[in-house]
Amino acid sequence: MRRIYISSLLTLSLFLGCSQEDEAPQKDAFIFGWWSAFCTGNCIKIYKLENGRLYADNMNSFREAAIITYKSQPLDSQWLSIAQGLEENFPQFLRNDPFAVIGCPDCDDQGAIYFAFENRTGIMYWQVDTDLGTWPEEIKPYMESVLQAIDQLPQD
Repeated sequence: MRRIYISSLLTLSLFLGCSQEDEAPQKDAFIFGWWSAFCTGNCIKIYKLENGRLYADNMNSFREAAIITYKSQPLDSQWLSIAQGLEENFPQFLRNDPFAVIGCPDCDDQGAIYFAFENRTGIMYWQVDTDLGTWPEEIKPYMESVLQAIDQLPQD
């Protein structure tokens, strides 16, 4: 009984200690892209928009490492507006449900779309199925623009 009481107090203190700012970290970086666990070749196209620069990942799959790493040289500035447009138009529908999984990302080896906002104190992320039939109506136009952007952006 004492364990339950202590556990309840700890849990309560965690919730009471969180402010609204703790739940939604200020964004220092916007991350977006596509990945697939079981493909051949380059199975990941993830981009990071940070400090007015756009970086491409330097990985071929998540099997190489659990943490996404990026090339040290940013992409040419001609690609910046595509990423900035995606960040500026990020749907409120997704912002309202951080850490959401929509559909069944990569369950049938179809890949998944990944988004994140991160800073030094935290990260919010989303995983979205590539099957447009699983997308809520509120995000369909945005998701289509994301897929087009990923296809346009250089990787190597």
